[in-house]
Amino acid sequence: MDISIIIPVYNAAALIGRCLDSIFNQTTQYKYEVICVDDGSTDNSVELIKAREERNIVLFQQKNAGPSVARNKGVELAQGRYVTFIDADDYWNDGYIEESVAFLDAHKECVAVTVGCKNVSSLGGRVSYNPSWLSEDTTKEPYIVKDFFAEWAADCFVGTCSTTIRKDIALQSGGMRTDLRLSEDYEYWNYIATFGKWGLIPKALYVSDGGDVTWDQGWLNKMKRRWDNAPALSVWECRIVKRFGNEIPASYKMVQGRVSRNLTYCQLLSGRNALSRQEALRYGKYFVKDPIGKLMNMAKYTPLTWWLLAKFLRWREYHRK
Repeated sequence: MDISIIIPVYNAAALIGRCLDSIFNQTTQYKYEVICVDDGSTDNSVELIKAREERNIVLFQQKNAGPSVARNKGVELAQGRYVTFIDADDYWNDGYIEESVAFLDAHKECVAVTVGCKNVSSLGGRVSYNPSWLSEDTTKEPYIVKDFFAEWAADCFVGTCSTTIRKDIALQSGGMRTDLRLSEDYEYWNYIATFGKWGLIPKALYVSDGGDVTWDQGWLNKMKRRWDNAPALSVWECRIVKRFGNEIPASYKMVQGRVSRNLTYCQLLSGRNALSRQEALRYGKYFVKDPIGKLMNMAKYTPLTWWLLAKFLRWREYHRK
């Protein structure tokens, strides 16, 4: 078996068929299996999967435990040389399997490879790409990333559904952390990058447009849970920095800035003003220079200005349309 495709499934009836079709319609010489890990769905997702005619689907059912647990279980069950993930509400364009496997076969020094992503926003259908410089017309050849931490921090180019990993590395790493409920994917990619080099295939072979389903299922309630679970950066990065030992790469400071800015924002929204301000004072100079990052750096110096920023950001989130 060349590649195992792992799909965490939770109440995915609306789009699971499209996702599976995008896999089974791939043109490829490689052998693959599809592992659907149902995470306690209460709709008819399981029945739809069981009704498929394809023989290379493995269905595993578990009590609801979250997507990280489901993905880790999929890796445990995998028979392929490589493992990759896709969410049930997204899909791949033709070429994902063929080009990802071929790249890793040709570049033994790489532990993982990521393809480009096309994002279609649920709010107005706005299209963007990841990496940000990607387009439908990009002709750049696949390449090995020179400095993963610098490139990831600058463009956050790795996606959960656009990345293929060597299975032995996925097993050796211990999988995604199940104690993190926010930015667990960011942690995982930066952790995996400590095991070897990373490749990038600059083609939009993964499409993310399942946001309408997320919105209909209660966007604000989902985000509240995420805000409440935002850890301190030291908790988030504990196993990454342990891999570095005494020599933390200079470019990793950029990763700390990007992640801390996101965690600090969530801590603010969940009412943890003291922790969030402490994080901003420590890592603010590395924050991404977006409008919110700039506001945080302006407000961090006094408790009053930080409190005012928190009030403004909470109002802003609760009045999104």
